[in-house]
Formats: sequence, C-alpha cells, structure tokens
Amino acid sequence: MHVLRDPQIISGFAYENPVDDLPELTHCGEALCCEGHNLKPHAHTGFEFLYLSRGEASWRAAGETTVQRMGELYIAYPRESHGTGAKHNPENLHLWLGLDLAKLSPEGRRLAARLKREQPRLVPGADEVEPVLRSLMRQIVTPRARRTEAITACLQMFVTLLEQRLDTLALGAGGEPEPHLPYSYGVQKAVAFLRQNLQSRLPLADLAAVATARSVPHFCTQFRREVGMTPAAYHLQLRLESARNTLRQPAFDVTTVALQYGFSSSQHFSTQFRRAFGVTPRAWRRAPAAKS
Repeated sequence: MHVLRDPQIISGFAYENPVDDLPELTHCGEALCCEGHNLKPHAHTGFEFLYLSRGEASWRAAGETTVQRMGELYIAYPRESHGTGAKHNPENLHLWLGLDLAKLSPEGRRLAARLKREQPRLVPGADEVEPVLRSLMRQIVTPRARRTEAITACLQMFVTLLEQRLDTLALGAGGEPEPHLPYSYGVQKAVAFLRQNLQSRLPLADLAAVATARSVPHFCTQFRREVGMTPAAYHLQLRLESARNTLRQPAFDVTTVALQYGFSSSQHFSTQFRRAFGVTPRAWRRAPAAKS
C-alpha cells in the first residue's frame, strides 16, 4: 500500500497490483483531496473507473474536459492520458479502480467491448457502485480468509451494476433522468441510522462510527455541508415529524408521544413542536385541517 502524502491530499491510499492472484485488478485507491487538487496526466494499460463520493471534480482526456459531480462514475480508457482539467479541483472525495476487463471474465470482456463501442465518459446516477468499491477496498486493506473469492465477487458485482446502469441510460434516452442519492455513502448511512432511531437523541460519536468518518468533527462538517444542517438539528426534525404523525392517532396523548420520541417532558416537546410547526401539539390535534 502507498499512503498518499501530498499538500493537496488530506488523506488517501493507493494500491498497485494489490492481489497476486488477480492480475486483472491493476490498481485501486481512495483520496480525500483539499481545494486546489491537481493530478498530472498519466495513463494505464487497462480501464480506470473513478467514482466521486463527495464534491465536484473536472478531468481532461482526449482533448476534452469533463465535469464530474457526486454520484457519477468517470471512465478513462486503456492507454489514454488523463488528469485534472485546466482549473484545479475543489475539495472532493473519490475512489478509483483499475481493471483489465479482458482478463476478468466473459462478462468483463463483454463490458470492455461495449465501452469501446459506445465510448461513454461519464455515467450519472452510479451511487450503487460505492458500497461495492468500499467492500472491495476493505478486503484489500484487511486480508481475510477467502479474500480472493470475495474480491472477485466485488469485481463481478461492479461489472454487473455498470452494465445495468448503461442499460437504464440507453432505455431512458430522451426521458427524465433518474434521481441519484443526494449524499455521500457515509452520510447516507448516518441518515438511515437517524431515521431508524427516533426514540432518543444519539451521540455524535455513534453517528461518526456508523458513517465510518475519520473523526467526529470531520463527520459533523461533512454532514452539515451535504445536508444543510447539523446532525442534531436534522434528527430533531425527523423526531418532530414522526411525532406529529403519531399525534393523529387518538390512542396517543401529547405526553405519551413526547416520551416516545425522546423528549424530556411534554413541555419541552411542546416548545420544540411550536417552534417547528407554529402551533402547539394540542392545538394541532384539535384542528381538523391539520389532519387531512
């Protein structure tokens, strides 16, 4: 493993030929880059797939500059020189995977032929590949029993998901684009965890661990940047919205709902409820229009 140490990179690592038994996996890595990131032109013998987990980036290959946004997959072709665009990139987090698809499998050879035929540069809405790439990286970083088998399965899944996405884009040509997940993978996991735990406030350390963030401050900064509010404010909003829906049920009084969603008292709940919705919980229950 090569730990990336560069003034433009906050943290990152890169592997060249990481698995002896899998020569088709030529390289992979991940980098959290600070503003001003600049990558010199370079080339690989196989394909390189670069997924942007956070931020925005621009890349230049074959005389054209492509702007990549979060959730998109950028493709560099075999022996094609590529690097950052004329303007240095803003802060971003990206993962990359180098593959000699012709050596991977029949499915890999089929995908290679398709890519060379269709020449896509950017695949939008590719969010599903991120957890696959992260699973693959985990297997590489921490060798385990049946490691080669697990990595091969990840590579096959990546190929399948990419083909599926290309099929979807081809079928949907001219129609509405499919929405992609709005947040990076770590923030998605934290949001899902918050939605599943509405009964009490959650420690920031627990959320940062769920998001696999490198620190609590880093997680809070990333969450606020992507979601637009702090984790605590977002969780309070979720709890209040769920509490409001529960109040529609006659069997639940205000005090019961307040305790169910982790508020210290009905008075505290009423204060937060009124601040969020402009009306007290009891007044909202009495208003027929509010229940429709």
